[in-house]
Amino acid sequence: MSPAKIAKILRIIALVLAVAAAVIPGIPFVAIAFIVLGLAIGYIGVEEDGRVAYFVLAIALASVVGALGPIPEVGPYLTAILTNISSVVNAGAVAIVTTIIYERVTE
Repeated sequence: MSPAKIAKILRIIALVLAVAAAVIPGIPFVAIAFIVLGLAIGYIGVEEDGRVAYFVLAIALASVVGALGPIPEVGPYLTAILTNISSVVNAGAVAIVTTIIYERVTE
C-alpha cells in the first residue's frame, strides 16, 4: 500500500476519532491516539512542497478553534471537534519540524 493511501486512511481515522471524542466524552487514551495519528500523518502524509501549507493550517486552526462556540446547542461540539482536529494537526507539525531538522543535520 502506498504512503499516500496510508496517510488518507489515517486522516479519516483521525477525523472519525475527533468527532467521536467530541460527542462521547471520556474515551480513554484519546489524546495519545491523536498524537500518534498526527505524528504519522505529518511524517508520511505531508510532502515537502506541502509543508508550508500544513504549518499555515496548524496556526489557523489553533487560532479559530473557539470561534463556533457561541452557536446554541452545537457550538460546544463544534469547538470540541475543531480542538481535537487541531491536536492532530499540531502533532503532525511537530513531525514535520523534526523531519526538517533531521534533513538539515544529515545534509
